[in-house]
Amino acid sequence: MMRHPTGRLAKALRVADSTCDWAPRVPVRLYVADADEQAANANTDHCEATLRSHGVNAAVVDLGTPDFAGSRHLGSNVAGTAAIVRWFSQLP
Repeated sequence: MMRHPTGRLAKALRVADSTCDWAPRVPVRLYVADADEQAANANTDHCEATLRSHGVNAAVVDLGTPDFAGSRHLGSNVAGTAAIVRWFSQLP
């Protein structure tokens, strides 16, 4: 079903797939963690390529292998949030 979605699932996935299909006029960073058990790293690659096709140079920040409560996905959330706060605090 996920390899060849149809109907409402296919429609919802198309909407989700368009998340990066725009050209923000502010700095953009995408965050990725190795072996996230809930989010495919290919999503980040696809988003970065889509943004680039719109002239946006989105930096991809590799968070490495952060774990929290036994989850890489939760660890990426914690590590990514901390990295974003540090980045925002450095912006003019």
